[in-house]
Amino acid sequence: MPNKGDVIVKFQSLAQYAAGLVSAFLIASCGGGGSTDRPVDVAPLVINPPTGVFYAGVKNTFTVGGGTGPFRLTSSDPGILAVPTTTNDRLIDVVPLQPGVVDTGLPADALQIKTVTVIVRDALGAQNQSIIQVAQNFLTGYGMFISATTCATTATALCAGGETALFFDSTFNGALFAGHQFRIERVRGPFQFIDPLNSNNQVDVVTVTADHEGKFTTVIRVATGIPSQVALIKITDIQTGAYTYRSIPIIGTPATGTLAVIPDAINLTGPNATTCGFGNVDVLVFDGQAPYTATCPNPQIQVNGSPSTTQPGRFTFVVGAGQNCLTEEQCVIQDATGARVIIPITTVKGTNPPVVAMSATPSSITLTCGSTGAVTVVGGTGAYSVTSTHPRITATVSGNTVSITRQPGDAGVTYPTTGTVTVTDGSAATPITVNVIGPGGAPAATCA
Repeated sequence: MPNKGDVIVKFQSLAQYAAGLVSAFLIASCGGGGSTDRPVDVAPLVINPPTGVFYAGVKNTFTVGGGTGPFRLTSSDPGILAVPTTTNDRLIDVVPLQPGVVDTGLPADALQIKTVTVIVRDALGAQNQSIIQVAQNFLTGYGMFISATTCATTATALCAGGETALFFDSTFNGALFAGHQFRIERVRGPFQFIDPLNSNNQVDVVTVTADHEGKFTTVIRVATGIPSQVALIKITDIQTGAYTYRSIPIIGTPATGTLAVIPDAINLTGPNATTCGFGNVDVLVFDGQAPYTATCPNPQIQVNGSPSTTQPGRFTFVVGAGQNCLTEEQCVIQDATGARVIIPITTVKGTNPPVVAMSATPSSITLTCGSTGAVTVVGGTGAYSVTSTHPRITATVSGNTVSITRQPGDAGVTYPTTGTVTVTDGSAATPITVNVIGPGGAPAATCA
């Protein structure tokens, strides 16, 4: 016969079970069954997969079933397999990192793995675990070789204008990845792959299938007339999504011939005897291959339009005004093959005397009704024009003399007692103040 303790234990378990049913019923009846705020499931807490192999760098998903959220997760090695600390989601995406250290005792030909335990706990204290073997991404041990090439001087690099067959070995740790499909993509470099179904087509992405030995080949064709550089390709195992990058040097075409530029030198003269030459000069480049680049070490010289992808190349050299003039300052233009040409830039001061600042004498005059006054203007370019802000004050200019008149005939209309006449040569201006007075010397607002 059970004792009282047994009865109490069973009663508590039944009460907890009934409370779970009531809680689930209330949430479902309130429309909360799909809520992500607090997922509730009276089924036992599980995490799937309970065991498995995740490849480094490939996205995988844990599925949490049963239990009551929120869920707390921990990883025995978060540096390799990181998981969120707390979540209400039942689908949890993870991307393992590459294990630098693997489990001890693995045979040399075994898949190199690091075992990580992921534990999930729900809000009521239930817990479960998943044991994951994080495997090294097999593509990191990939073999790539040049099996055939039209390049005459190298068997380890591509060459400008050449065709090269790249041979790949997808065998890793004794395992042959026969029959796997691989996608090879151009990431960087002036080349394309030859379409295996049509040799006349050149493509940026090609898909190939490994043979029974886990090997496959693709052919690369490099553009002609390009400088030496580094090509970059991406290789993806389509079945697992694992990928890696490989770099290959490209030997470019040596610089041949010379470039022609118009003008072949830049000479600028300043506007006067105290100012060095400055301004913008357009330059065209011929007999080369785009893109063209232009470089000027002197910061007083700027280049717009570099690099230039047009044919011919086009640049605008902007030479700034400086304290010191330039004497055959060198700028270099280079094309895609490495051919160069140097443009010397020279600036000198002009022969004209420096421009004197404009001034008007006197700078202020006083007029009575109907009278005219004269002002002398000096400096500037000497080509003067005048304007007036007063509707009844007019001005004309002859040579360097400005005649200003207070016109009569106001017919009782009140006007301002002062006005301004402005003299300008197109680049600078000077003002002249005009005061209007009556017969007694007081300011006059009308002029009959």
